[in-house]
Amino acid sequence: MTVILNSEARGEKTISALRAEGKITAELYGPEIKNQSVLLDYKEFDKVYNEAGESSLVVVKAPDGTDINVLIVEVQYHPISGKYINVDLRQVSMKEKIEADVELKFIGEAPAVKGLGGTFIPAKNTLAIKALPADLISEIEVDISGLATFEDKITVADIKLAPGIEIMDSPESLVAIITEPQEEEVAEPTPESEAERVASVEVAGEKKEDSDEEKEDSKN
Repeated sequence: MTVILNSEARGEKTISALRAEGKITAELYGPEIKNQSVLLDYKEFDKVYNEAGESSLVVVKAPDGTDINVLIVEVQYHPISGKYINVDLRQVSMKEKIEADVELKFIGEAPAVKGLGGTFIPAKNTLAIKALPADLISEIEVDISGLATFEDKITVADIKLAPGIEIMDSPESLVAIITEPQEEEVAEPTPESEAERVASVEVAGEKKEDSDEEKEDSKN
């Protein structure tokens, strides 16, 4: 599915005026195009970014009407509001393989969690892949339903992708495991703590005796 992102000429308006209109700035560049500053619609970019991320091909409609194949390579955020303020769009050659980090999406339910009370531990959140731009993907699904015991694990070698997509991580690299539940240890009283408890009881008893004696003296 082709993801399309429209752009328009930067113009002379101030940044504050552009933000008020729901626009964000973007730098469009690459080996086969002239570098240019463009504007993107905030809501449209948000939708495209959530769909494509930084590892799927996006077709940018340039201000002159041409289609440019790009990757979203960097997004800058406002330090207070957290909103997008600038985007880098890098044009890519459709004939050359490129590397990209793709997020992992863990699906299914691990029997070792549901039945044995274990804890699911992801060892990786992304994988590095290499592919032609047209074959890039936005996420990799990893099924954890095969993790039935605490000895089971998922490694990079267990993940299978479509032909033409190469995983760059080591096949032996750990992706996910299930850890055993941790039993809470009840600390046994040490000789020191026992002695302190006895001493505190004795002190309390002495204070009570002193108090009783004071009461008797006051009566006399």
